[in-house]
Amino acid sequence: MTRWGVVGWLAALGMAAAVLVGPGASWAQGAAPADGGQPGPTGRTVAAGIGAVIGTVVFVPFKAFVMCPVGALAAGATYAVTGGEKGTADYLLRLGCTGTYLISPGMVQGQEAFRRYEER
Repeated sequence: MTRWGVVGWLAALGMAAAVLVGPGASWAQGAAPADGGQPGPTGRTVAAGIGAVIGTVVFVPFKAFVMCPVGALAAGATYAVTGGEKGTADYLLRLGCTGTYLISPGMVQGQEAFRRYEER
């Protein structure tokens, strides 16, 4: 990767972190503390936001360009080999192409579920 390619990725990562973490900080300033004036764990919140950005930057290309196409090819091959039986083909397609794409800070903190695929 060229020097400008690395700089571009770092700039994109920084902008994504600012977008995800910035609004959370402004919401926290406007809200009254619920626990009697004690400050919240802002370091953990910021770390979760940064972890979510890094996780999303790594996971989205893997899910979109590896998992989904492989699932689609497997579903198509299964459909053809089984003579048009849709149950298994639908399952393989759903397994590869649905579920969580964007990782949120709540997922990093264990407050939200990470869904590998959507269940019916």
